[in-house]
Amino acid sequence: MSWVSRLQKIVALSTTEAEYVAATEACKELIWLKDFMKKLDKEQVTPSLHNDRQSTIHLANNPIYHDRTKHIDVRYHFIHTLLKDGVLSLVKIHTSWNLTDVLTKVVTTKKLNTCSTSVGFLG
Repeated sequence: MSWVSRLQKIVALSTTEAEYVAATEACKELIWLKDFMKKLDKEQVTPSLHNDRQSTIHLANNPIYHDRTKHIDVRYHFIHTLLKDGVLSLVKIHTSWNLTDVLTKVVTTKKLNTCSTSVGFLG
């Protein structure tokens, strides 16, 4: 497991754009981790990146540029190539199962306990 929390270097015009940029950044980390595991002779199956926003997944899988997304910098469309080439898969995860929310959002005590238990902090 790998994680990082930092401010994005761009000002996103929508939540979809913000998540799309974050997904692209996560893909770069995922590629590095995949290569690292390969060097340790622990080659993995095609890794999955989970995202709880359907519009971000649709944008990543659909390389057609739309009026509403044409302002997104070309470098963030790197994820298109990775998905097309089968380097990774982008999978929808229900918001209630998204464990990263505890690191980035205000969550209820119930979700905090669920997330803490799931990552091995409690239980």
